[in-house]
Amino acid sequence: MFDLSPHVLEWSDTEVYLHLGHPEMEEVRTHDGQPPGLHVPAILVAPIRNFKYLDASLLHEKITVCDFGQSYLAASPPPSYEPGTLLNYQSPEGRFEGHVGFEADIWLLACAIFEIRAGFPLFEPILGSDVDILRQTIETLGRLPDPWWGTFEHRSLWFEEDGQPKTEQDQERPGVLLTAHATSIRTKLLSIGVQDALPFGHDDDGPMMEKHGMRLPGVEVELLTDLLGKMLRYRPEERISIQDVIRHPWFML
Repeated sequence: MFDLSPHVLEWSDTEVYLHLGHPEMEEVRTHDGQPPGLHVPAILVAPIRNFKYLDASLLHEKITVCDFGQSYLAASPPPSYEPGTLLNYQSPEGRFEGHVGFEADIWLLACAIFEIRAGFPLFEPILGSDVDILRQTIETLGRLPDPWWGTFEHRSLWFEEDGQPKTEQDQERPGVLLTAHATSIRTKLLSIGVQDALPFGHDDDGPMMEKHGMRLPGVEVELLTDLLGKMLRYRPEERISIQDVIRHPWFML
């Protein structure tokens, strides 16, 4: 997150409305027409549109990092520690073995780098299912190593034993909402900007955001494919170190 510039913090209510517009509000109504109750807000307020506040003059060149609730000293992990990482950011060893280290941070950082650069997650969490995240992971990175592959009980819904997706006909069965399709990090990078939707009522999100429909240059696609591929190795000991990450040519672009 970026801090607001000091002068913005001194704005009066009138100045806030002048620069950002009046809030768009709507009363909360229940399906049966009954009062919403004490634990429900009476009014919903729409968020400020990106293009109104993503102006460099409103933000301070200082990044605020927060939420270290899952942090601990690597040399002395808590005995009862359970990873609380979002499913689509969780490393395989965290998911299958319940322990993480510096290598898990490399996996998570790779997912974050992709999402920051792409504007969408590497593994889409919209269904909120651990099984669906695993399906997408295998689609993108290939078969899980043993014994994790055998632990993935639902693998036969989508994949052959070599990790390749089954034919669509073989995947069509009750309970399967989405079928698996072979893809790769490079393919996903090449898809950036292809299906961008314009923001409602405006043609851009302001000077701090890339224009919609922007594609990655070919050189960046190749470099980022190489970097993320080295960071997203299934076996934690095979991932590159953070020192190797920050020395990678992608950061020199």
